[in-house]
Amino acid sequence: MSMLEVALDPATLVVAVDPGKVLNRVWVSNGAGLLAEPVSLPVAREGVHLLERLLAERDAAEPVIAVEATGDLHRSWVSELERRHPGSVRMFAPSETRAARTQLGSARLRQMTATARR
Repeated sequence: MSMLEVALDPATLVVAVDPGKVLNRVWVSNGAGLLAEPVSLPVAREGVHLLERLLAERDAAEPVIAVEATGDLHRSWVSELERRHPGSVRMFAPSETRAARTQLGSARLRQMTATARR
């Protein structure tokens, strides 16, 4: 069973991370939806500190952190987040995140954004 098919408690804080080369795109939500506008955080250690600050603002003791597996791009964040929040990090294959984006209606927006960057 895919992690996308497992229901979470609506109060659970969910952090979705789309790794990039310079910036990681981060969404913070719960069962009610987005809790803040998506942000781009540096891939350097400073980005993890900023994410920790976002989590502290929301009193998130045990978040679920979903990270798209993108080769070397995700490794440093995953290891640091797993150290800080043992058992909270979930890895997703790009095909799973693509399916989730389609369900959420954000796949087209992401495609248009990527095209505009070129």
